[in-house]
Amino acid sequence: MSEAKKRLPVSKLDDPDMQAVPAAMERAVQRAHWDAHVHGTGVLVVENGEMVEIDPDPALYEAHRARVLKRRQLRTG
Repeated sequence: MSEAKKRLPVSKLDDPDMQAVPAAMERAVQRAHWDAHVHGTGVLVVENGEMVEIDPDPALYEAHRARVLKRRQLRTG
């Protein structure tokens, strides 16, 4: 993943909830790619104003998978 893609945008609003939105959106994208991978479907995205289906990106769904595994390890101790 390129350096530009790793940086999340920063909200210009002072509200702490709004500051958390970019990270939440990134997690939602990762989850969408994971769900598409698990179910053998594509991910719907908008490109040039049209909705198209793309293959799930392993770089995105592996990040979600790693986060889920870490949470499970924390729960089981």
